[in-house]
Amino acid sequence: MQSVDAQDDDAHDLAHLLSDDDGDAGGRSRVALFTESVMALLSRMAPSTGDEIAVEDLKVELMQLPHDSNALSLVHLLNEVREEYVPREAVCQIWRKLNASSASQCVPLGSSSKLKAAKRARSAASIPIVRSRLLESKRKQAECDLKLLQNRILLLQQEESKAWKKIVQTKDRAQEILQIREANMKRQEEKSLQAMAREQATRSVQKRQHVLKKESVVKKKHAAIQVISKKYQDVELVKSESRRLKAERERLQLEEVERAKEKRESVRRQEDALKRQKQSERVAQDHGVALRLMKKVIDDERAIREHKQR
Repeated sequence: MQSVDAQDDDAHDLAHLLSDDDGDAGGRSRVALFTESVMALLSRMAPSTGDEIAVEDLKVELMQLPHDSNALSLVHLLNEVREEYVPREAVCQIWRKLNASSASQCVPLGSSSKLKAAKRARSAASIPIVRSRLLESKRKQAECDLKLLQNRILLLQQEESKAWKKIVQTKDRAQEILQIREANMKRQEEKSLQAMAREQATRSVQKRQHVLKKESVVKKKHAAIQVISKKYQDVELVKSESRRLKAERERLQLEEVERAKEKRESVRRQEDALKRQKQSERVAQDHGVALRLMKKVIDDERAIREHKQR
């Protein structure tokens, strides 16, 4: 706000250094039409009295008007001011004084030469003061902008440090989660292996009991054969029954061997399938954790870059 007020004061000083209440009515009437055009242009570019006008836009509009020495003088003064925006009222005052000065040139030389010489001397003495004020205003504004920029840089550095700390914490937490998951998976795998071992032991006991039961049946049949042999003393019958029992025993043994082989193959296939399933689940979990971690790190990095760009 101080810079804008300083610019307004300097623009009014420029208008004041051109001020002269004396003017020739004939001179005003000579440029009245062109003056009304310029005033209409200023009103169109800044409808309110307190509005400011862009200097470059105003110079473009003035150069498009019919050729006039006062318009060229106004453009020259705007170049000397070297500001982006000037108050509309200041431009209006400068324009009116330029026209008044132009009109005064129509007065006879004897009555106006001294006045014009005094005006030029006053203008030459006042312009350096106005320029000095403008430079001081720009210097203060530059110092203010530099301070704001330094504060902004410090704030960005602090935010960047916080963001890096958050990234490190996120990575540490992700590593901790991975270790916990690996420990849980290891415990689950150990439990599965223990369950398989218990199941295999139970099957072995059941198999042994089945074999003992078969052997008991065979022994009972042998005992029955012996009883028959002793009772009937029929050697051929005993031999025939003995051969039959032997063949039956061999057949049962072969069947038992085949069943045992099939069970071993079935158990092996189940174990292989379980191992493959565990391996597939572990790979899928590891991949999912790694993917989420990568997305998290990428999102954090993008957030930091977007924050820096702002």
